[in-house]
Amino acid sequence: MKRIMAISAAALIVATGAASAMTSASANDAAVKRFAPEADLSGYSDSAIAHIMSIINDDGDDSFVQTQAQVRGALKNLQ
Repeated sequence: MKRIMAISAAALIVATGAASAMTSASANDAAVKRFAPEADLSGYSDSAIAHIMSIINDDGDDSFVQTQAQVRGALKNLQ
């Protein structure tokens, strides 16, 4: 399920225009900062950001703390 969401998110990023990408980037940044306030997404690829967003948007039963741990782990492993 996460793989499908990551692929969908990556396809969405590729399909958007430059202006939309900037708006999406700020929305992604805000979403990631909710779970990892110290995060700086400027050094991450679009696919890495899509993967992180798929973790955040997962429909699982994870608590905030579990999702936070997954996001922080992805931030460490994907850069």
